[in-house]
Amino acid sequence: MAGVSVVVCTHTDRRLPLLVDCVRSVRANAPHEVIVVVDTNEPLRERLDGLLPTGVPVLASDGRGVSAARNTGTAAATGDVLAFIDDDAVAEPDWLEHLTAPFADADVVATGGRIVPMWEHPGAKRLPAELYWVVGCTYAGHPTVAQPITRPIACNMAVRRDALVDAGGFPVEFGPSGPKPKNHSNEEIALAVTLRRRHGRDSIRYTPGAVVNHFVPADRTTWRYLWHRCVAEGVSKADVRLRYGPAALGFDQSYARRTLLPAIARYAARGVLRRDHLAAARAVAAAGGLLVTAAGFGGRLLTAGGRRLVADRRRAARPDVHRGRTGQRV
Repeated sequence: MAGVSVVVCTHTDRRLPLLVDCVRSVRANAPHEVIVVVDTNEPLRERLDGLLPTGVPVLASDGRGVSAARNTGTAAATGDVLAFIDDDAVAEPDWLEHLTAPFADADVVATGGRIVPMWEHPGAKRLPAELYWVVGCTYAGHPTVAQPITRPIACNMAVRRDALVDAGGFPVEFGPSGPKPKNHSNEEIALAVTLRRRHGRDSIRYTPGAVVNHFVPADRTTWRYLWHRCVAEGVSKADVRLRYGPAALGFDQSYARRTLLPAIARYAARGVLRRDHLAAARAVAAAGGLLVTAAGFGGRLLTAGGRRLVADRRRAARPDVHRGRTGQRV
C-alpha cells in the first residue's frame, strides 16, 4: 500500500531465518518501503546488508533497546503511516490492507492487529490463552471485533507518522533493552497514553483482520520464562503508573478482574472436579502469573516510594542557606 513504511527491528543472529521470512512476508504486502533497524549488533547489520533484498535499507539504531530502534526507523521513514512488526513474525498477504483501513477516518491515529502464536513446541498447552500476552500474542480478554482500544500490541501496529513524531516517538524508558529477554516492556502502552490524550479516547482502533503469526520459541513456554516475564510486566506497569497516573492502567485492572480471576476459578474447578491435569496446570500458570506480576508491580511502587521518602527527608534536613541562625533571611 502506497504511503506506508514498515519498520522491522532486530538485535540477534538467532532470529536471522525468521527475519528473512518476516521481510519477505512484508514485501508481499507491497508497502511504500521496508526499513530494518539493528539494535546494538554491528556484525549483524553488516551481514544483513548483503542478505536482504535490494532496496531494503539496514540501519544501525541510534540508541539501545527496541524503542530507540523504532525511533531510528521512524526518523528514516518517508511514508505517511508507519507500521511495526516484530522480526520473528510473519504477516498475512492482506495484513497492511486491514491494518491501514481505519486511517480512512481522520480521527484515527493508530491501529493494532491480531497476533496468532506459532509454537515451536507443539506441546506448549499449559499456558492459558488469557496469558498469551506473555509471548507477545493476542490473548483472551483482548477485544475480538473492530473497535477503539486503549493500546495496540507493538508486534503488529501502525501509527500516523506525524502523530508519532509529535508524541516524541516510543519512550526509550520503556521496552526491551539488553541481552535479557523482556527485561522491560509496555512501550506501546506508554506511547498510547500520549496519543489518546492528544487525539481522543477513540483515536486507536483494533482491526482483527490484520493478522501476523508470531513465532514462540520453546524456551518461552517454560515456567522460568513465565515468572521472569511476569516480573518484568509488573515492574513496567508500575513505571507506567508512576509516569502517567493510575488511569493509564484502567484496562489492565478490568482484565484482571473480569478475565483473569474468572479464568483461574474455571481452570481450578475443572482441574479438581474432573481431575484435568492440563486445566490444573493452567490454573497454576494464571494464578501464579497474576501474583508474580502483582509482586513486581508492588515492589516497584514501594521502591519508588521509598526513594521519594529518602529524597524528601534529605531535602528537609538540608540547611537553609538563605536563613541565619535566628531564622531570618540573610
